[in-house]
Amino acid sequence: MPPNSTPNETLETLALHWRDAKRAEEIARDNRLRIEQEIIDQTGCKQEGSETHKAGEYKVTVTGKLTRKLDAEAWAQIESRIPEELRPVSYAPKLETKGLRYLEEKEPEVYRIVAQAIETKPAKPAVQVK
Repeated sequence: MPPNSTPNETLETLALHWRDAKRAEEIARDNRLRIEQEIIDQTGCKQEGSETHKAGEYKVTVTGKLTRKLDAEAWAQIESRIPEELRPVSYAPKLETKGLRYLEEKEPEVYRIVAQAIETKPAKPAVQVK
């Protein structure tokens, strides 16, 4: 709850507090990102991997990262040319939420079977103030 707020505050007041907190969060994030860039400007950054730098009583670690994504169509064309034991690709089952909801609503008997293999837990609720 925001500082000095009470359980009986109106929704409008809470929305105002939320908006103010959200703006403060955005400012803090922008400041942090600016400072991170200044650190990188001073230390440099490997394309991939980390380097640690001593800064007085602090240790500053800068880690470079690469994002990689498989082009499934291209992989399908070349997969047979790569020895199986050297293939850097694996496939994992993925839950199709839309299909699961369909089963839950339209095919409850099938859903009960599928649900035995599904872990469901509540996520953080989203709040939006416009």
